[in-house]
Amino acid sequence: MIGRLLAVGVLVTTSAAGQSFTRAWFPDGAEVRLRTETTGGTQTVTGGGGIRDEHLFRILQDSRYDVIFQYELEAERVRGSDAVTVRIKPTTTISGIPTIATVREFPAVRIGQEVKIEILANPATGERVYDIFRPDDEPSPAPGHSMVRVSVNPGSPGVKLTVNGKPVWLENDWTPGKPARLHMPGQGAYYLSWESRRKFRLAGYVEKNRLIFLIDGQYVEMTFPDNVLTTAEGGPVWVYHDPNYVDGRAMCFLETYRSF
Repeated sequence: MIGRLLAVGVLVTTSAAGQSFTRAWFPDGAEVRLRTETTGGTQTVTGGGGIRDEHLFRILQDSRYDVIFQYELEAERVRGSDAVTVRIKPTTTISGIPTIATVREFPAVRIGQEVKIEILANPATGERVYDIFRPDDEPSPAPGHSMVRVSVNPGSPGVKLTVNGKPVWLENDWTPGKPARLHMPGQGAYYLSWESRRKFRLAGYVEKNRLIFLIDGQYVEMTFPDNVLTTAEGGPVWVYHDPNYVDGRAMCFLETYRSF
């Protein structure tokens, strides 16, 4: 069993490449990428948490989705520089779940630097769990507000996207079974439906956790941790391609689309 440990912060400059991470934006545009590392066998779930009162309520979950740690995260731009101040706070939102012992602030963390926080440890085995923050400068999808999204590397567990045979980074905010919109910079948006709709073309199929479609010269394949559909194991996919759709995000994004 991993036990609680006081958080200790150090600045490092290692890259987050090859890992899944959570992206959090704050009202003034500050962005923090958050990922978790372990030194032992404990497996954690990417993401975990949400926005409350314009700050991030962070929960850490193990592979069984049990919550094993919690805290609050704030960030704000440092005026006149490319740096961000990162602040973490104790929280007791979920009764009985460990949290950090005291407020910790890391002022003027520059874009590309990382703050590594040791949050849990098992003295018997030496296993440790770290959360790692890195300020970034991707434009906020919701200026003036806080927002959290999960980004998944093609080589990581989660939703994987390939376009014309090449793996592509994908942000995922889609609910299984719901209609979807896939935004691809430079290609516009692809609206996905599991039933025939006006202006939509029958362009692909779903088979359990795999989705494939071919439209306007783009061969798209996505694989998911679980079944794509909630009422069947497979079926056809209808697609509507809007090449003029502009989102402003520099990465591919899959999200629930509530109305056609």
